[in-house]
Amino acid sequence: MPDLAPDLTARETIGFRVELIGSDSAGTGKIIFHELGDGRPVIMFASLGREASDFNELAQTLADNGYHVLLVQPPYIDDAVPSAREPNLFDLAKDVQPILSRLDQPAILLGHAFGNRLARAVATQYPDHTAGVILLAAGGKRPIARKASTALIESFNPALPDDIRSEAVSYGFFAEGNAIPNHWMRGWHSKTAMIQGDATRATASEDWWAGGDTPMLVISGAQDTIAPPQDTIDLLEAEFPDRITAVRLDGAGHALLPEKPDEIAAAILTWLETLPEKDAS
Repeated sequence: MPDLAPDLTARETIGFRVELIGSDSAGTGKIIFHELGDGRPVIMFASLGREASDFNELAQTLADNGYHVLLVQPPYIDDAVPSAREPNLFDLAKDVQPILSRLDQPAILLGHAFGNRLARAVATQYPDHTAGVILLAAGGKRPIARKASTALIESFNPALPDDIRSEAVSYGFFAEGNAIPNHWMRGWHSKTAMIQGDATRATASEDWWAGGDTPMLVISGAQDTIAPPQDTIDLLEAEFPDRITAVRLDGAGHALLPEKPDEIAAAILTWLETLPEKDAS
């Protein structure tokens, strides 16, 4: 994947920016997150190579409804640097621990696409700090179909003609007929995607797939070509029937957030109201 020019940054991430230093035996990293609102904490992890600003609208809605939202900036975006030089998913999860330790109660972890893997890795590694898990476009167990995989790769390539690249973004991320907002033609970071892809390949899916043992809300787009329902939400619902609340949205692809913002926010708020409180250990 080619490196993207800095001017392809999508938009500013909302909330108050916080910078932390994290370290382990492999090196020292810089953790960046943005926070807004007060109440039960909800930590959000973005899609492959995407910025935390993808969550701007959802984060504002949750904050307006009484939640403390924390948007984690992925590695190599906005000066964020992973602590490990060649991290696997659980190394990336370790960089979330300083955020968890600042909270006075267990958090709800929300991940979109690649972020769903990281959310489940964090929940697996830090169960006492996790009150629940929300997954959007939750793939990870079955390979991506070839055409969708090609579209994903081409989405990161700004050298492609605009019509070809927009076709790739449309096929990979949006249901037919849904408009692509400007910030989804921008905000693709290849260095971030490469380190996240390497982290995924370095970690067996069975090690994070269950996402701990807390309740889980799974939201899937019926027209998702990268993480189709039969490979994602259907598997989770069959495997963990007592933990899963499944929401299937027609007219939505892998992007989900700009396609069905009101439906996603409503489903999350409804589920959060039923989520039991969990005391900090």
